[in-house]
Amino acid sequence: MSSSTAIIGTLPPPPGVTANFDNPESIAGRLILAAAIWPAVTIPIVLARLYTSSFIVRRWHRDDTFIIIALVFAIGNSIISGVQTGNGAGVHIWDVPITKFTRFMELGSIGGSLTYNLATMFIKLSFLSLYLRHSTGRAFHAAVYFLMLITTTYSLAMALSWAWLCRPMALLWDWSIAGGSCVSPNTPFLAATATNVGTDVLIFLLPIWMLWPVKMRLMTKISVAIAMTVGGFVCVVSLLRLNALLSGVGSDDSTWYYLTNLVWLLCEMYTGIICACLLRLRSFMKHFFPNLAIFRDDAEVQPLDGAVESGKGENGSDNEV
Repeated sequence: MSSSTAIIGTLPPPPGVTANFDNPESIAGRLILAAAIWPAVTIPIVLARLYTSSFIVRRWHRDDTFIIIALVFAIGNSIISGVQTGNGAGVHIWDVPITKFTRFMELGSIGGSLTYNLATMFIKLSFLSLYLRHSTGRAFHAAVYFLMLITTTYSLAMALSWAWLCRPMALLWDWSIAGGSCVSPNTPFLAATATNVGTDVLIFLLPIWMLWPVKMRLMTKISVAIAMTVGGFVCVVSLLRLNALLSGVGSDDSTWYYLTNLVWLLCEMYTGIICACLLRLRSFMKHFFPNLAIFRDDAEVQPLDGAVESGKGENGSDNEV
């Protein structure tokens, strides 16, 4: 109980610690900062990509649509993250009133799961759709479609995890419900996170397979490969998030430890979106800064099986690499 009111904490504090509902220790500012900065950085980059598709390259592809959908879900997750700081995120669980914790769990279980998992799903589908239209090899296409199936399956399963983890469903966020049962979330969430990292690594490696038979100068091939595999940075972020998640497993102080995971979730989503836009932004930079050496057409790329394009497209617009 609080000394001044009859507020009930979610869990009792450790021995020697007194619950503080009025001015609790908090690291919520880290989540607020991440939820504000990442969209501010990412939105202009996505707009530049969309401008390139619409007015420079003048070709709109499925991967452009997927990245817009991903950005919408990522922004939704940022909003939810900000709201969660008002419901106990970043505060020790014994300093969180049970009413706030219930809202924290409900919003995170439904809104957080939906927005994060659907954002990452569409980011990966954007990468994979890009690969599909730059190669015609049957084996490569089969591998890409298989990855699309895996990505869609586990992403939808985790996006809807709130619907199958507990019976009754509300027991997931309302611990006052008597009876019922829940599946331990640790195993499915860790499995999903490991699958997420695994698909990130495969998406990182696929461009090397795609570009290997393409006939172009070695340095040109290397530069294109670097641009297309820069998404490997997302693999690093995913691994860091997995480490953060493992460090909090088994702790009852979930509102405190889970905040770090929420920050890494935002980092993972937005870096994925940025990386998915980088290759298209080469055409953007080439259009506005044609005299920069790295964007000159000194070494033209010879397409093989439609894998890589160069030069001018219809109406004199720049084609993408």
